[in-house]
Amino acid sequence: MLKLTSLILVLFAFSHVVDCSSMPMRMMFLKVGDRLEIEYYDPKKLERFVKNAKGVDQHQVYRICNGNNKAKCGFWENIKTKKKVGPATNWNKKKKMMVIPKVKLLDAGTYRDNNYDTVDVYIEQ
Repeated sequence: MLKLTSLILVLFAFSHVVDCSSMPMRMMFLKVGDRLEIEYYDPKKLERFVKNAKGVDQHQVYRICNGNNKAKCGFWENIKTKKKVGPATNWNKKKKMMVIPKVKLLDAGTYRDNNYDTVDVYIEQ
């Protein structure tokens, strides 16, 4: 009986540690024209899942400039069409922060880095 109780306690502790290790999602609430700043640890690229003006889901990628990828970095690219889209966006290397100086309604959505650190951004008028 003691072995069974010990085993149950170990399994419970292990399952609790596994559940607690997942990264929580962050949320940000902004108004149109506000400055969006999202800190990330050390991403190589950022992704965002937003809707376009017609309400169609969009998957976009922003590659962080590193000196070797000058032609493909520093802008949002639609994954499907391979075209430049979205707002002017900067990567602040010192603060490790993505910055969109003035957000619009269409910038609302889910943002994440290549490590799946996720931020839901809500924008109101």
